[in-house]
Amino acid sequence: MFRNSDFDIFEDKTLNGRMEKIRTIIDPKFEEFASIALPILNTDGQEWYAHVAKHLRRTTYAPDNTWVAFAPNKRGYKMLPHFELGIWEDNVYFYLAVEENMKPAQTNVITQKLREVSPLVRELPDSYRLSQDHMVNKTYSLLQYDDSVERYESVKHSEVLIGVEIKRADKLLNGDGIVDTLVLAMKNLLPIYEKIK
Repeated sequence: MFRNSDFDIFEDKTLNGRMEKIRTIIDPKFEEFASIALPILNTDGQEWYAHVAKHLRRTTYAPDNTWVAFAPNKRGYKMLPHFELGIWEDNVYFYLAVEENMKPAQTNVITQKLREVSPLVRELPDSYRLSQDHMVNKTYSLLQYDDSVERYESVKHSEVLIGVEIKRADKLLNGDGIVDTLVLAMKNLLPIYEKIK
């Protein structure tokens, strides 16, 4: 699926050039993974949809990352807990995402649910990572999960994303093992999703 050469799209600094490469190189890989992920997600009794990022509001700067989100809503995903597969210039990631778009109306409800799943988060493999913003290429140890939930409640532009990060140098790239890793991550995160949806 993903290859080391896919990261070369970020060497094109122009908006039109990078967007063309995203559409022709990366988006088909997102669609390929969607064909694997959606049948698994659909088994929960809901109909899930893949939302490939279009970056339509971009007019000057090329996007630093791109993604496909999976949610049980045909019209959108940002207002719901969802799954997100994406790529930065140095890694591929797969997260269960609770983004800032759920605020302010749902903040108290979702924050309480995030607190309640803390024991499940602690049971995830040590290699799993935490992000506080899907637009910033920075991750933290899951040991900071509780602090991140508190931050989500009190800081306007904050998020809680939990999952795996596969670095460009990882041997999984250029092989089929990455698909298994991503599917396993989704299955490991589904019990947490079920508690916070």
